[in-house]
Amino acid sequence: MNSMIVLIRNLSVEERITLVMAILLNLLITLVDQVAPARLIFALNFFIIAVIFTMCRLSLRLKNPFLDVLRDWYVLPILIVIYLENRILIPLINPHDLDHLMIAIDRLIFFGHDPTVLMESITFPLLSEILQLAYASFYFLPFSLCVLLYLREDRDEFHVATSTILMGFYLSYLGYYLTPVVGPRFTLDHLQSFPLTGVLTFEYVRTMLAEAEGMMRDCCPSGHTMISLLTALLARRYSRQLFSCAIVWACLIIFSTVYLRYHYVIDLIVGALLGVLVFRYGPALSLILLGKKDSHGNRAGKDA
Repeated sequence: MNSMIVLIRNLSVEERITLVMAILLNLLITLVDQVAPARLIFALNFFIIAVIFTMCRLSLRLKNPFLDVLRDWYVLPILIVIYLENRILIPLINPHDLDHLMIAIDRLIFFGHDPTVLMESITFPLLSEILQLAYASFYFLPFSLCVLLYLREDRDEFHVATSTILMGFYLSYLGYYLTPVVGPRFTLDHLQSFPLTGVLTFEYVRTMLAEAEGMMRDCCPSGHTMISLLTALLARRYSRQLFSCAIVWACLIIFSTVYLRYHYVIDLIVGALLGVLVFRYGPALSLILLGKKDSHGNRAGKDA
């Protein structure tokens, strides 16, 4: 028991957040009939938990610099694994899609019109090409910030920013279980006057993303909006040299979500609100978990 307490205390903030998410998903799985896919994901999450504790134990025992670096980064592929679990788990845990509600809210905001249909008036192949590439680059935006911070001597800023971004991702994942939404590319396609086309890589990138994700119920909140905005805000705090690029990059990603017919506008609004909320409280929570003050002893970065 004492050794387990020691292990938990020595988990990084990112490992703790990932551990909590894996446990939460397994608790959700216990609420549904244990069909084969759910049982497999339950076992996979136990494996993730075991990997986290094993990595911590090895790092403490071996004191190996390579393991320390690995511990700083290995939770990122786990994030992708957990995201892909959502494709199977969401319809099992909450089979009630809410696209009709999102469509109704968008039409209320836009006086009876669908934003993806309105976007047709500015649609042309070169813009579609650029925005599809921007949309596909989504993960590279937060990753770029994390890499820049990692190259500095002060690793606390890296851990605060990375763990805050992880909080944003996992909060968006949990939101999908509350509001399962497949998005307008499936529900409103019959209302569009023409399909989107690009110039060079558009079809390849769009098809690759579609095949990788399948029919995900991951539109509300918009993770692309939430994480892109959150990353830009964190860049303003921790990496001014990235901020100018990050804000343009984030705006392109956010605009692309509706233009490319992936999201309703209400998805973006919810995602933006949650992104600001995570930015407001995430770094302070990360500092507490790091044991580096705050709550209001501060030390959360350049403008904290």
